[in-house]
Amino acid sequence: MWSWFRSKPLATLAKPLDIAQLRKRAKILVIDDDPNAFPVQVLKDEGYTIDHWTEVTSLERLERGDFDVIVLDIAGVATKFTKMDGLGILEHLKQANPTQIVVAFSGQSFDLGKNKFFRLADDALAKPVDALKCKQVLDHLLETKFTVAHLWDSVVHVLKRENVADTTIRTLETKLATAITKGTKPDLEAFVGRIVKKAELVTRITGLLSKIGALAGL
Repeated sequence: MWSWFRSKPLATLAKPLDIAQLRKRAKILVIDDDPNAFPVQVLKDEGYTIDHWTEVTSLERLERGDFDVIVLDIAGVATKFTKMDGLGILEHLKQANPTQIVVAFSGQSFDLGKNKFFRLADDALAKPVDALKCKQVLDHLLETKFTVAHLWDSVVHVLKRENVADTTIRTLETKLATAITKGTKPDLEAFVGRIVKKAELVTRITGLLSKIGALAGL
């Protein structure tokens, strides 16, 4: 998606991070109505930054991209928002931001009625699950998708959907790359505010740019 924006300069500026650093920096959210189904505390002890909700308590935070990885149950977590429950939330998030990393988490069988849920997700964990399997799945996603290129894809997607011109997107990329190279912190929020008029999108994009800067050592 929009890969030609990533060739240079941003994709070349990220400093390599080991898995321990990625676990600490990435914000992971588990949404499951059973507080004991996912080994949250065990993973915290292993260095992951992880939180748990028993239901979707703030759709706004999910839409805003506050969490880098969302582990989402299919049932019993979002009936106040949608009759489709977890599937409805996953569809909504992937429509709003296709690059949001989501792990399908369910004890239900992989039957035809559930195929869409698992197909939309970036990976899947079946209940019951142990900490070792969770580590394997989460570490793989962090190493392959919690990257400057992936986050920049998110920014480009939002801007393209708002009909922001390609030249303006390139200007934003150049401003961020220059700041990373020089070690300065530009007022990107002001620039984004001039090209995107929706306050919630300004907040979302600025947050993504901050994550990119952090991964690149800014």
